[in-house]
Amino acid sequence: MLAAGVGPGLPSDACCPACGGPLRGVWRGHTRAVRLRRRVARLSIGRSVCRGCGRTHALLPSFVVPRRLDAAPVIGAALEQAAAGRGHRPLAASFGLPATTVRGWLRRARAQARLLAARLWQLAQELGALAPRAPPGERPLAALVRAAGAAHAAAVARFGERGLPDRWGLLVALAGEVLLSHRSSPWAAGGAIARIALDW
Repeated sequence: MLAAGVGPGLPSDACCPACGGPLRGVWRGHTRAVRLRRRVARLSIGRSVCRGCGRTHALLPSFVVPRRLDAAPVIGAALEQAAAGRGHRPLAASFGLPATTVRGWLRRARAQARLLAARLWQLAQELGALAPRAPPGERPLAALVRAAGAAHAAAVARFGERGLPDRWGLLVALAGEVLLSHRSSPWAAGGAIARIALDW
């Protein structure tokens, strides 16, 4: 997609995330910048309309974090290294990014980490994995990293690796902008996680 500069198309059975109605038609609405450390690529992003409720939805690949310039693998790598104890300034220097950007990611991810980790373990269990006991004194980011790996491994075991995003793409597909948002997660209401977004 990055080489072609074009985002994903619409799967044949795509449903509206708001009402469950069928999505129909694709038009290229805007160009979206995606930063991969020191390189910025541009993607033409399509939009589709729900025939039921009339809402339109951007068709984002799982490596694009909503409302963020930086790609999911970059943010995921920062979360993983921060969970291992690395500070935001050394991380920012190694990625060639402003320290305030990385600090903002970590603060927001920590605020959502326990809830997101719990929902990821729920998904892993629904896919047949067993949730091991958490290590004593596990910090929120470390719990999120461990849960993201477990959910991805369970998804690969159930569906195979073909078509699935990596673990950070899977987290973005499930959490969307909530991953780095000031707002509370829509997962807080509970319920089964029924959708996994793929890179078509």
